[in-house]
Amino acid sequence: MKVRGMKLFVFVLFFLFGGLSLGTSANAVDDAGEQTDDAFQLEPITVIATKTPKAPLDSPASVSVISENEIQAFNSEHPFKPLFRTEGIYPRQYRGLADYWSRPMIRGNRALVMVDGLNWYDYGHYYNTGAIPMKDIERIEVVRGPFSALYGTLAQTGVINYITKIPYDMEAEGSFTFGEDNTQFYSARVATRPFATPDDSGNLSWAEKTLGNKFFFSMSFKYRTTDGYETNPTYKTLSAPVTGGLDSSIPVATNVDSDINPQTGDTRYIVGTQGDNWYEDYGAFLKTGYEFSDDSKVWYSFNISQFEYGWEGGKSYLTDASGDLITSGDVYIQDGSDYYLTSLSDTTFTATAYQKESFVHTLHYDYSVPGELDINAIVGYNDKETQSHSVASAYTKVEDNDLIQADLSATFYMMDSRILLTVGTQGVKETAEVTKYNLSSPSDSDSWASTQSQDSGESLTWGTFVQAEYTPVDFTTLYLGGRYDHWWATDTEYYDINGNHANSEDVDDGQFSPKASVVCRLGENGVLRASYGESFTAPSLYYRIASYSYSIGGETTYAAGNPDLDPTTNKSWEVGTEWEFFDKHLRVKATYFQNEFEDLIVNASRNYVINGETVTIKRRTNAESADVDGIEAAIEAILPYNLKGGIHYTHHWSEYTQTEVNEAGWEVAEVPTDIFNFWIGYFTDFLDASVNLRYSDSVYDDDRDPYASDAFNDYTDSFVVDAQITVKPSKKLSLTLSVDNLFDEEYYEYYKAPGQTILGTINLSL
Repeated sequence: MKVRGMKLFVFVLFFLFGGLSLGTSANAVDDAGEQTDDAFQLEPITVIATKTPKAPLDSPASVSVISENEIQAFNSEHPFKPLFRTEGIYPRQYRGLADYWSRPMIRGNRALVMVDGLNWYDYGHYYNTGAIPMKDIERIEVVRGPFSALYGTLAQTGVINYITKIPYDMEAEGSFTFGEDNTQFYSARVATRPFATPDDSGNLSWAEKTLGNKFFFSMSFKYRTTDGYETNPTYKTLSAPVTGGLDSSIPVATNVDSDINPQTGDTRYIVGTQGDNWYEDYGAFLKTGYEFSDDSKVWYSFNISQFEYGWEGGKSYLTDASGDLITSGDVYIQDGSDYYLTSLSDTTFTATAYQKESFVHTLHYDYSVPGELDINAIVGYNDKETQSHSVASAYTKVEDNDLIQADLSATFYMMDSRILLTVGTQGVKETAEVTKYNLSSPSDSDSWASTQSQDSGESLTWGTFVQAEYTPVDFTTLYLGGRYDHWWATDTEYYDINGNHANSEDVDDGQFSPKASVVCRLGENGVLRASYGESFTAPSLYYRIASYSYSIGGETTYAAGNPDLDPTTNKSWEVGTEWEFFDKHLRVKATYFQNEFEDLIVNASRNYVINGETVTIKRRTNAESADVDGIEAAIEAILPYNLKGGIHYTHHWSEYTQTEVNEAGWEVAEVPTDIFNFWIGYFTDFLDASVNLRYSDSVYDDDRDPYASDAFNDYTDSFVVDAQITVKPSKKLSLTLSVDNLFDEEYYEYYKAPGQTILGTINLSL
């Protein structure tokens, strides 16, 4: 596998540079440079790879920066949508806006997502995408590979950081979006430095004298809603036909459609639908701060978010020979000469509804003496509560969890900045309490009658890191460092797979993770880099304590926590090259990487058919080991005639190398073999137009879903085209038409993915 990977990596390098020499002329790029906005040409500076300021080309890791212009080039209401514009990321999107379970993958594992450096995950390592304030995002920074481990737990293979804006001038804008499925988005933002005055102003107020142009603030608000679409049918899985005569009082449903369960191969009869998956959320974001100088500042932000989603309009599809609808009671389903007995109830066509709210506080402090010392500090608190309501099972589940994070790092510049020494520490404490209440009235989520179960636990991870950068000669920089993470898990109460209440012993574990890199400049416009690193991720509280059940589509899943899970560790290395040509109008990148995971956490599951319903029993467990190797390649260019485009390709070789849960040799779950993105855009002062093509194959091994059927609960490959056009009649007004999934590609990621979606937006700025 590794030999094939290196051969393909060499081929990709040849393809990239061969295509460059054959297909690009200096004159063409010069023409583009005269017509393209300078914002596309500026070299961004990022600290995400090393916690020290670096241009992406000089970083010891593969780094991407997605600018605000690039974010706006496509309908980016979903925060992970812009991630299709770079290589190596699989941004999981299940069902449009109602996509609470999103978790982007990088190089075989979940990426750590942050907003302004604060960890954004909940106690299950999922991300509340609706809480990310996209109108306030200035850029998205991505780092892949060994150096992401600098950020500690969950940062084994990559980090994605959403960075919010700091205003320098008065900004005010509002937008309204309307589209299919009664989709509506409203947003407004205002930002300013309210006490800024011209240098020659007289008669200044106290605030103007004291705060001047150093104080800033911004506020934004958004509201989004959609009626949604049908994500899944309601099924009945029937094992044995009726023998003997039929009861004449029971209706017979004829012409019933069916499909195949992709995991079990059982025939599933489509008896109805759970309706449209509706969604509604709102959010508000405040950011305010003070700049002591160009290099030092302090700021605070507060983010509040709430969403709700569920299914509405569930109904039966069953009809008898006369065409009359069958909605409840016993019913025979006719399949050829066979008849199967099942029953419908008031809850057959309902699904669990969810709501979540979060309150996030972040305090940043940055202090710098250029060329001598940088100090960065973050303190954050993320308080979250989720409620889920099941009519069928007559319960409401309340999940309270919070996260406290404190980071402190300092970089010392020595020997005319030939040596940089970075030291730091980070603490992350999480608590969770999950309570399930029986309901006196199944349809009333607030009719709590008694406590059915309660799970709880605490987790604390404390990390300390040191990193040295040494530039012995101008064209070579060496990196050596490491991070020690210690993990404590305490006060663990849970229900086991048999429904018994239990307490777990406290956990006390830790690991030192070294890392090293060498970066060689190949002239002014090229670089060759190689890196090695190890990392440590503690299992989430959700995996350790949470017992849950849910019914959807006529299929029920039960799961229990496993407090005996071990941390996942990873040894990874990469070698890559990156080039910039024609005054940075053309960028070419290629990277080969390998990851060796130990104790990767996977689902052990068993499937049963009970009373016509498919029942799945799940329990998280550690796989013995897994390898994920691959290549990433990218070409990004500013082209003639106001065009800009990019091609991104990722190929994975992955397998479980030793495990009791899955067959050895299976591909690692949630790792597509191939990911391909191509986008091109036309950008002027009056008109923007862009098209994005994205392909991904299935995220699971074919042996996991041996009866793949292009149906609910399946995972299929997809080829999706998105397009957007924006007309700007004036500098303050823009009109946008976006079409996601232009050709209405039908594909599944457990749920049926959104089809063609047309949205129109009006944006007005002052």
